Formats: sequence, C-alpha cells, structure tokens
Amino acid sequence: MTFPRFSNALRLAAAMAFLSSGMAHAVPMPAHPILQPDSLKVVARTETQIWTQVGVTRSGDLLILAPRWPGNTGPQLLLQQQGGNDPVPFPDAGWNAIDGDPDKHFVSLTGLTVLPDGNIWILDNGAPQRDHAAIAAARLIRIDPDSHAVTKIIPITADAMHPDSFLAGISIHGSKAYILDSGVAGLLLTDLETGNTRRFLDHNAALTAQRPINGPDGMLHAANGNLQAIDASLITISPDGRWIYFQPYCGPLYRLETQILTDPATTVTALDESPTLWYKTGSMGGLTAGSDGTLYWTDVTTGSIESYTQGRVPHRIITDSNMHWPGGLATDNHGKLFIPVSQLDRAPWFTHGPSRVVPPVTIRSLDIPDRAISDVVEK
Repeated sequence: MTFPRFSNALRLAAAMAFLSSGMAHAVPMPAHPILQPDSLKVVARTETQIWTQVGVTRSGDLLILAPRWPGNTGPQLLLQQQGGNDPVPFPDAGWNAIDGDPDKHFVSLTGLTVLPDGNIWILDNGAPQRDHAAIAAARLIRIDPDSHAVTKIIPITADAMHPDSFLAGISIHGSKAYILDSGVAGLLLTDLETGNTRRFLDHNAALTAQRPINGPDGMLHAANGNLQAIDASLITISPDGRWIYFQPYCGPLYRLETQILTDPATTVTALDESPTLWYKTGSMGGLTAGSDGTLYWTDVTTGSIESYTQGRVPHRIITDSNMHWPGGLATDNHGKLFIPVSQLDRAPWFTHGPSRVVPPVTIRSLDIPDRAISDVVEK
C-alpha cells in the first residue's frame, strides 16, 4: 500500500520548518491543564491487545476496537459491561473468528460509532494489513444494541475505492455515513438507505498528510526509513449533522459543511476549496464531538486530552505522561470521557519488528469539567 512519503527534499524541508515554527494559533492551547492525572480512572485493561478506539452504548457499556492491522490477534470488537470483569467478544465469538465466511465474521475493523438511537455501526475495510491489498470487500455493519444481532451489511461499491484504499474512519448522522480513506486520501459518502457510495476530494490537501507523525517518543518512521505520514484517519460530526471535522494523524484539523456534498449546484472547484482549516492541532490519536458540539481530541505527543468549543476556544483538560498514545475517545450521556491508552506507536506495524507495548493497555475515564466547554479564554 502506498502512503505519502517525504522523499522529496523540498517537501521535507517545508514540513520540518512548519513543525519548528511553533504552529501559531488564533487562540493558543493553554499550557496548564484543568485537571491533575489522578482524575483519571482505569475502567478496563488488557495484557494481550492494542485497543485503539472506544464507544459507549446506550446502556453505558463500553465497546472496544482491537483492529488487526497494528498486530492484534483475538477478537476485534469487545464489550465491557458496567461493573463487569473482562471484556467479551461482541456481538459474539463467531463474528470475531479469525477466518471463515466473510459474510459472517469481521475481516478488518477500522471504525466504530454509536448513534443516538443506540444502533452500532462498524467499518470493516477488508484489509488486515495497511501495506497489503484487501482480502475482502469493504463494508458497513450495523449491530442492534439490544439483541446483539447483525441487522444490516452495506458493501462499499468498488467504484468508490482505489487499489491502495484503506478506509480508516467513520462518522454517521441520519442516513449518511462519512468515511475517510487513509490509503489514498479521500472522503466517501454512503447513503445507508440506498447503499450508494460516492467519493469526494481525492488527494485534497486537507485530507493529505503534509508532515510526519510526531509521537510520544519523537517522529515516526516507515520501514524504509522515511518519516511516516498517514492521510486523514480521524473524523467526527457535529450533533446537528451540519459539519464534519477531520484530520490526518499529524494534523491539522479541518471542517467541511456536509450540505456541499449533496448540493447538485456544487462545482468541482467549490468542492475542492470547501474544507476550512479549523485548528492547527498537532499529532492526534482520536477525535469526537460532545452533545453540545464541543470537540474533544487526544494529543499523542504530550499525552493530553483537549477540548475545542463551538466558540473556537481551546482547553487543555488533562496531561499525563503515563497516557502513551491516547487513542479514539468517546463521551457518554453523563459528562464522562473514555480514552483508550493504546500505545499504538509501539505496535509491530510502527516498530517494524517486535511489539514494544508495555502491558497493560488500558481504557481510562474522567469527568468533563465545566471549564472544558466554556468559551472563556484561559489566561
């Protein structure tokens, strides 16, 4: 699979100059966090897997994503019940089998979202390894939260994909699913009623990684020694469905009005120029939106959780050096954040050798402070 490389000396010099410039913000991220590390509570742990994303069910249970591409074995989707012990395969062991009929088991999960109506949607991109071709068609899978039954499977049509596509992020509002292609930078829009998928913004600068990923231990490198860059993988949607927010792991964060994707009057030029730079974030591991529209993201370089209000005011909620690569976080309906501390950069795919993960990998929770959703600029 082909990824953006920094073999061009001019492009690399520009990227490094950008990194060293300090990335000036309209409103700088506060240096001091609101909360102290002891505000974090471990709510789940594993000795054997890398957990990259978490979701919260309508009943308050946790859904946990353990995708194959970083080097995981075992179940790709797990359920941790409130007050329960170890997480269990979800919806059952059969769907989490390593092989068999692709219509009856997960091939390569890379996205998870829980809708307000409780329905759970999973993105299966069919490619267990980032640098190898898919072995099955990409698809969206809906799971009923009460019966735990798979109730719908929507294949992603081949005309919306490229040979090197690697779908890696999903957000849904109503009947529309917005999917990121991090293998060949692009945005897919799937109609959940008709099953039709359209592709937009191929190789658009807003979706394309323009600099390397700056991890907790420094810049990440590809197997050939080049600095590592992965196109847009993180996406969330505003509660009213008007805006999607997305970025590559390396940042920065962009915003796009969803209406432009379905307006027949939209020209190719207007579409190409439609993404708006929303905040000059650093390298992130996760992105989500709260019910009030506040954005929450994880800063993997510093081990921080940060928020960005609708009024475009940033807040550093917490920083903990023990949160090594905090990943795809989620909120519940009671003012809590749940954060997988994935250690993703220590996975075999990034180390190009043995895993360097230091068990346990954990999921932590914290209560969102009122200041994190305030439009008052912190001094």
